[in-house]
Amino acid sequence: MSSPPWLSIEPRLTETRLMLSSPCVGTILRARLPPLPQQSAALGLLLRGLAAWLGQPFYAALDAEAEDVQHHPERWAQLLGDLDDTLVHVEWVGYSTNWTGRDRFLEATGEFHRARRLITFAATGQR
Repeated sequence: MSSPPWLSIEPRLTETRLMLSSPCVGTILRARLPPLPQQSAALGLLLRGLAAWLGQPFYAALDAEAEDVQHHPERWAQLLGDLDDTLVHVEWVGYSTNWTGRDRFLEATGEFHRARRLITFAATGQR
């Protein structure tokens, strides 16, 4: 049996980035959405929809060190709170690194390097 897909949820000040990766396939979806959904049920609906599209459950890694998540954890708990754990299992993932200079350079390229690190750390525990 193969490992389930992983979705990174990376809240930022101007957008929320999503990246869905599947083992042996790699990145299968990237999205840049407004910073917060207009309706509180929207994130849950989106994640359940992805599980239905994939036809299998998956894991999601929320960037717990994102500024909005740190300042408003109750908001993110509410946005993710009513998910069926059999379809989408959410992990709040955070780790400190000293990558700020490299991140600024790589963000200019539009890549999702932090999202990849979140998924790698959440799935394997490796930095």
